[in-house]
Amino acid sequence: MTKQQMPEVLDLVRGNVLLGTIEVKKGDADLPWRSGLFRAAPEYESVRDLFERELEMLQANTTDDSAQWDDWEEVHAELHEPGLRLRDKDGAFNADEIIIHINGTEAWWRSDEE
Repeated sequence: MTKQQMPEVLDLVRGNVLLGTIEVKKGDADLPWRSGLFRAAPEYESVRDLFERELEMLQANTTDDSAQWDDWEEVHAELHEPGLRLRDKDGAFNADEIIIHINGTEAWWRSDEE
């Protein structure tokens, strides 16, 4: 798998629906995690609850409880079901194996395709 250059702006797409854009922060020092400013598209509202639930479950599992991880995996799978990916406008960058969290206008994610 070829590593891809990280664009300055990414689209967050679920299925064929644009959920929003992310302005990628330059010089992220927490690799493999990246972060950026998330700007929601109107269609994000249909999945906002899923993203909020996913993040709440992640943050609540302070004891690394396997049952809680199973619950988180279910929400994560539901979120990713129609295909969740990051891409740039011209199609040169596409990451469909991602873990992404959104909290208001803050997004952070990791991908094996970079």
